[in-house]
Amino acid sequence: MRIGLAVLLCAAAARAQDSFEIQVYDVETAPPMTAGVEVHVNEFFHGTTETSPAGELPTRHVAHLTLEPHLGLTKFLEAGVYLQSALRPDGTYDYAGTKLRLKGRLLEPAFGWLRLALNGELSRIPADYEAPRWGGELRPILEARAGRLGLWLNPIVSFAFDEGFHPELEPCAKAAWAFTDALSLGAEYYAGLGRIESFQPVGEQVHRGFGVLDFATRWLDLNFGVGAGSGPDSLIVKAIIAVHPPEP
Repeated sequence: MRIGLAVLLCAAAARAQDSFEIQVYDVETAPPMTAGVEVHVNEFFHGTTETSPAGELPTRHVAHLTLEPHLGLTKFLEAGVYLQSALRPDGTYDYAGTKLRLKGRLLEPAFGWLRLALNGELSRIPADYEAPRWGGELRPILEARAGRLGLWLNPIVSFAFDEGFHPELEPCAKAAWAFTDALSLGAEYYAGLGRIESFQPVGEQVHRGFGVLDFATRWLDLNFGVGAGSGPDSLIVKAIIAVHPPEP
């Protein structure tokens, strides 16, 4: 009985980590009536090999692909949608859910240096990929820069409607050093701590670190990273390609 409970708890902790969108958000929003698109790709080289007790498919050697078009609505607000899919090791290509998001930011930094934004999402995911099919998140975004050093913090609060309202804390953060205007190197951190009212024991939480490279041009951005950590999905390679109109 205790072993079975531990398996269920570990599965719940693993669900707290988004398999499709591994990204620390910045505060930027697209200019009014300006469209852009991001493509998120990652593969789990070390992952689960059996279907979870909740019915989620194994993750080992699964490639995740997310198409994210977005549109600027005002100077401080943009809307977007995530169209998720997955390629399994046997060659099966699955639809893996849709998310809608709205992101707003403060136009002026707080205290003269702290830039702030808030992203909200609603999602419907097939049970094969996320047992609680209906859910969402609130993602506060904090950003600060000092010379060539950039710091970002996203203390994400996620929730699943199928299981009642039990919000979970999934913080992520990033630090990066810009060697040039186009190239920077950094580190990203992602965690799944469990329900806010009672965090998982440390040994059942998920903690992952990524080394990342960012390359930016006037119309294209690239984020590439390799990460590992605790939890069953322990070696991940990811890339995010963003295409947007050239900056003036």
